[in-house]
Amino acid sequence: MDGFRELKVDFTIHSDPGNFAERQGMYLMLGEGTISDTAYYFGLQTNVLGRGGRYRGKGLVFSRWDERDLSFARVAGGEEGWSQSSGHEGDFIGVRRTYDWSEGDYTVHLAPDGVDDDGEWYGVWITDLTNNVTTWAGSLKFPLVDGQTRVKPHVYSTLEIYGSGRIRPLDIPEWHVSLERPLGDDSKASSGETGYSNFGGNIPNSDIQYDAGDDAVHLRVGGDTEKVGTPGDIAFP
Repeated sequence: MDGFRELKVDFTIHSDPGNFAERQGMYLMLGEGTISDTAYYFGLQTNVLGRGGRYRGKGLVFSRWDERDLSFARVAGGEEGWSQSSGHEGDFIGVRRTYDWSEGDYTVHLAPDGVDDDGEWYGVWITDLTNNVTTWAGSLKFPLVDGQTRVKPHVYSTLEIYGSGRIRPLDIPEWHVSLERPLGDDSKASSGETGYSNFGGNIPNSDIQYDAGDDAVHLRVGGDTEKVGTPGDIAFP
């Protein structure tokens, strides 16, 4: 595919690690890629960094690169939502909101959310399939390329540890998540690949495997997880 307009990912949280540390957390990045020529990412965190360097607990994040102007961000109302602009990892802006996710089935949805003369807005929504309640994470504006935007077809997902200070792998709580094949404009991904971090095996108790029975990639980390999955190309049925 040359690109698509909407991206959906169905996923299951099999175990809940909780908010296990004051200044550390885990991030389930459900989607990372580019909209036209601008990189984005979105997902769930166990401990989202709020204003003033204060962590807010479980929540949703959605960011784009190559921008610092917060007029390109729309946040959820009330105390639940806020924005971020930073250059510590390259210029980016983002929207964040608190969201008390737990074990269960979910769908996350990236889709257009309005267009201006200088760009098109994309929003991220998450639906808890237990009660069919949909929550808006916020929206960001992306520049037009030749008068339009398209979500590029290569989408990357990961489960990672973030924060300051050191943590022993055995002190990381167990987290098991499975991701179904992402949908671009309702078409399932036709190819895939699994792998581990390139940072020298710092998290030995992590595992990634594709299960053809449920057509999903299972990511596990922490606790007594054994690394048994062999990384490589996925042969989808």
